[in-house]
Amino acid sequence: MLKLISSKLSVITIIILLLNSQNIQAESSGQYGIRGAGLITCSVYEQERKIRSQVYHMLASWMDGYITARNQYAKNTYDIASFESTEFLAALLNEHCKKNPDVIVFSVIQSLTDQFSKNKIKNHSKKVAVVVGERSVLLYQEVIKRIQKKLNQEGFYQGEIKTVFNLQTEKAVKAYQTSIGFKPTGFPDQLTLWRLFESGVHD
Repeated sequence: MLKLISSKLSVITIIILLLNSQNIQAESSGQYGIRGAGLITCSVYEQERKIRSQVYHMLASWMDGYITARNQYAKNTYDIASFESTEFLAALLNEHCKKNPDVIVFSVIQSLTDQFSKNKIKNHSKKVAVVVGERSVLLYQEVIKRIQKKLNQEGFYQGEIKTVFNLQTEKAVKAYQTSIGFKPTGFPDQLTLWRLFESGVHD
């Protein structure tokens, strides 16, 4: 997955510009203590990510813990990251850090997850395996329904809205990918889903 994301850094750069245009703040204004890996500066994070060091992997675990804590205490929330993986968050963080080397990682993660939460999963939803060719991913059933609804709105899917990623959904994803200049795999990868959902907030 990291190789896939790294191969499309230009798209991630566009995503970062989108996030910046929505007034992401790089400073935390809350009065509370920040502990652990979140205190690492962006410049250190970039260096550790290049060599995939133990520090980098430790930070990935810290990010998962941070998201879990937000899920636990946020109102009407099951998961603020509806489809975004740790690897995807790490890649977005790296692109942001290139422009903000002195900012601590916590501030960037906080801003990015604030954006994720606009499309959060509000209620419990089962994760199911989506397999296309040799690639597979676990997605919430609610996300599969959202994919179908959004593709329907875009004119690519005319089937029933349900929790199964069927062949008709795969073909619709492939058509959508073609329309935005992505390789038409039919696989709901992170960048495809981000492009699909970036303009919509779900009820």
